[in-house]
Amino acid sequence: MREILFSQTRHIDLCLQLLAKQRDGEIALAQGDPEVLRTILTMIHMVGISGHSILKLTDEVALSARDAFPIARSIVEGAINICFIMAGGHEIAARAVRHAEVKAYRDLQRDWNVGATRITLGYSGQLPPEEVARLNFMLAEFTTKNGREKDWTDKTLKQRLDVIAETFSDSAMVSLNVAAFNIYRHASEIVHGTYFSAAYFWGLTLPGRGVPKTSDEFRLTIVDHQFSILMSAIFAYAGLVECFAKYTGQSELHELASKALDRLHELPAIAETLAEPMEGSPTS
Repeated sequence: MREILFSQTRHIDLCLQLLAKQRDGEIALAQGDPEVLRTILTMIHMVGISGHSILKLTDEVALSARDAFPIARSIVEGAINICFIMAGGHEIAARAVRHAEVKAYRDLQRDWNVGATRITLGYSGQLPPEEVARLNFMLAEFTTKNGREKDWTDKTLKQRLDVIAETFSDSAMVSLNVAAFNIYRHASEIVHGTYFSAAYFWGLTLPGRGVPKTSDEFRLTIVDHQFSILMSAIFAYAGLVECFAKYTGQSELHELASKALDRLHELPAIAETLAEPMEGSPTS
């Protein structure tokens, strides 16, 4: 599985090369909104970087698998966000850019007040008055009536997937849904450091499962986690590359995504996992 994931990082590199050449005027992609292409370039780069981190954290069966969970989740959510922007088009891309500008503007003055503790961090320089006016005007879009910050989109992860499904193929949706279903819940618990996440990592959340008593039992638990992490990353990359291939009209990239999944499906454990389709999702 690690070999498949490594090959997919090269597929991501190909996507980046195409986007960079489009940006620099060296080529013209067959299709795709320029605003969308500019927006997703850096996002795809970030998602690709995380694949290399997963490979480093899983190069041996070890406790480092724990830290791979949130990274796998970031790959999955990053891939879904990119596909959501491609499916939503120019306006969704522009909203993402506006949110980034407003978020960066808010970062210029930060306060932390808890109990008797107060921490303040501020930018010592000054923005031009016209830039301050522009950014202050943009704040309203990402601020609730109660003054709380709003996210870049009002849609939940599942709602974003619904939007993607309106534009892209069933096979891409299987990949993205499998990736999210497999990792999102447990990775979230690990990010938040809950007791459940500790019990889950030690394999204690299944009924009747006791604490691993031998090194082989513990190793098997870690192997199960690494399997889950790698599977999610692989499916997320496959879904992303397939959607990108359709959006930009690059059929050869679609073929690469399909070949990666063909290799994955050859693994007996994966074939057994996919034998029972998720409720509400098309079978692969």
